[in-house]
Amino acid sequence: MAKAKEVSDSKRILLTLTLVSLAFVVAALFKGNVVETLKGCLTINLSPSQFTRDYFKLGGVGGAFLNTGIIGLTVCALLALTKAKCNGLTVAAYWLNVGFGTFGMTFITMWPFIIGGFIYSRIKKVTFGSVINFAFFSTALAPFAGDLLFRYPQAEARGFSFWGLAGALLLGIVVGCVMPALCGQSANFHKGYDLYNAGPAAGFLAFVVLCLLYKSTGIAVPSNTDLGNGDKTFVNMFFIIVFAAMALAGCMMDKDCFKNYKKLWQSDGYKVDYTAEFGVPATLISMGLYGLFILLYFNAVHGFTMTDGSLTFSAAKFTGATMGAIMCMHSFSAQGAQPRTVFPIMIGYFLASLVPFACVYFGVVEASAWTLTTQAMLVGLCFASGLAPIAGKFGFFAGVVAGAIHALLVMNVPALHGGFCLYNGGFTAGITAFVLVPVLESFFGTKEERKAKRAEKKAEK
Repeated sequence: MAKAKEVSDSKRILLTLTLVSLAFVVAALFKGNVVETLKGCLTINLSPSQFTRDYFKLGGVGGAFLNTGIIGLTVCALLALTKAKCNGLTVAAYWLNVGFGTFGMTFITMWPFIIGGFIYSRIKKVTFGSVINFAFFSTALAPFAGDLLFRYPQAEARGFSFWGLAGALLLGIVVGCVMPALCGQSANFHKGYDLYNAGPAAGFLAFVVLCLLYKSTGIAVPSNTDLGNGDKTFVNMFFIIVFAAMALAGCMMDKDCFKNYKKLWQSDGYKVDYTAEFGVPATLISMGLYGLFILLYFNAVHGFTMTDGSLTFSAAKFTGATMGAIMCMHSFSAQGAQPRTVFPIMIGYFLASLVPFACVYFGVVEASAWTLTTQAMLVGLCFASGLAPIAGKFGFFAGVVAGAIHALLVMNVPALHGGFCLYNGGFTAGITAFVLVPVLESFFGTKEERKAKRAEKKAEK
């Protein structure tokens, strides 16, 4: 019976992800001229790109949506062909891959790592479906593959070459084979408090590759971050439909699903798979509502700066990177992230944003280094949400502190990997958890531990 339920849940998850992928393709075809959309998608796939390059500007909104949809359908096809068991981790792997389809990864650059994951499965003599999530997480280093394919070792893009293909395949095979082992150790680094478990693994591995390809050889690290003005209306309309449809689908699957959703809401998000613990219907409701919550934040958030003594506010631009951030933030919606535990991290980001503002106000510097609507911070928050278990286990204020630390670190971490690691914020979340969690455990304890101590003291009186 339990086995049958697992199979049924897996099919439901795969169907949901497939429909979302098709929604991207349909949206792409509706956005402007179809020929221009196809050309834009091709331009994206034949260009090197680092974290963060705005695919809306590079290949148009339609081209970026199409690239994302193709990546999503590829992920779903591989899951189906390998008969992989779909669960909360699969949802995370899917959303991370499609998320970077608008600002850092293409259909072409994902393949070296998929091949690497397949070779790993042959070496270990296991089915590819049992390790396919690791292959999907390995695509965090996709910008390296793009650089090898179309630019390296030159500063400007030179076009496709045989040696570039060989280099990208070799990199993908190596990364695909070592990532599972690194991810296995990554949890020891952050004690399970970084939902983006592959972040530290990918970050440290990217640092090694950067040193081998660039730093040690003396080859200049290229930079091609290029941001446009975005398309707020189209992105909002798309995600409102998708997230609302998820919540509605959950309601239609089970009329009593809100009972399980209430339990999910009370969960601390620590080492939990919502699909297994609370069921697919409740998880879909959570995914839909959490997605709308994320969208609300990106629409409401404003950055503030001081210019000539006057306070100015700026809204977030819905660029390809912003759209990708929404999807990446949504990635662990089935495995630990929800509004209740992510909200404290948002508050931490806001409080941290007062630091550069205060430096301007008191004359320490002339201009703010960043605001909440700086692109790096919009993307950074999406991965800071991976610290949700800290808020869940240690309480609201611990989540606020975690968010603030992440905000102060996230823009400086790319120096370690040269912008070639897509999981920059997940890497930063791992560092934050590594520093903060032992302190919280030593001096404060979890909410349950503090509650037990209070009960003990009460009993003694």
